Amino acid sequence: MRKLILLLALLVAGITPVIALDVDKSMEAEAAFKEGDWSKAQSLFQSLTNENPKLGYAWSRLGETYRHLNQPQDALAAFEKARANGFLPFITLSRMASTHAALGQRELALSELQQIADKKLPFGRIFSGNRDFDSLVDDPAFQKVRKTIQAATNPCKYDDSVPQYRQFDFWVGDWDVFAGNVQTGTSHVERILGDCVIYENWTDRFGSQGKSFNKYNQSLKRWEQYWVDENGATSFFYGNIEGKDLVYLSDVVQPDGSKAVRKLTFFDQGPEKVRQFSQLSTDSGKTWTTEYDFTYVRRKEQAKLMY
Repeated sequence: MRKLILLLALLVAGITPVIALDVDKSMEAEAAFKEGDWSKAQSLFQSLTNENPKLGYAWSRLGETYRHLNQPQDALAAFEKARANGFLPFITLSRMASTHAALGQRELALSELQQIADKKLPFGRIFSGNRDFDSLVDDPAFQKVRKTIQAATNPCKYDDSVPQYRQFDFWVGDWDVFAGNVQTGTSHVERILGDCVIYENWTDRFGSQGKSFNKYNQSLKRWEQYWVDENGATSFFYGNIEGKDLVYLSDVVQPDGSKAVRKLTFFDQGPEKVRQFSQLSTDSGKTWTTEYDFTYVRRKEQAKLMY
């Protein structure tokens, strides 16, 4: 069974030719690699590449073992073989960049990183905890290319990448929610998934809960919300920022089967208040009736921490 799993994994990774692979030796090599037995892993992966010089997977692993054995030149040669055989070329290129940086070969490292940046590949993790790039941190060219790669990895964290991702940040926080002078619920709103999603956790005064996921859709150039609650209600909204406020629309089918439009507006009323105003139209937006009008008041203890 373990052999079959390995074969399937290699097929999914596009590794060829699989039939010529010594599965037992490959499994032994992987086990040594995971255990950090670099000398044994190096010997086994070297044997695999000798038996099948087109096995890019084994060349890549061999390069990594050489890195751990402090043999950077041998690592680079193995990585070149991995790329030549089509194994995850840009991941392999990132490993080459790291190796060149560790060797002090700045121009080569920057050139390889630039190739990754030009493709807008989400490889930002190559910088996390990686001391190989320490010698480059003060280089403006490195800072620029690193930011490009990091922005491709987590675009919502960078205001100057796609500013729209951060337009709804005014709703993030912990809120007491009022309809007039009566508290109707509480809401915890946070950023999740690399700050790409504004995630609401709503609880009304009777304990019923609902959640919404809000995200800027870069492809369609609009904000979208998907709402669901414990009573089975679901709604899908779409819209955009108008001035400082976010205006959502939703197509509604009423109980009698007729169609309506719901407009849900979030008014940015400064650091401590957000107004959520829901309206319904049954005549294609000519007239509107109010469904509810809530005021979100930031909890005082949080307001003191944030502002």
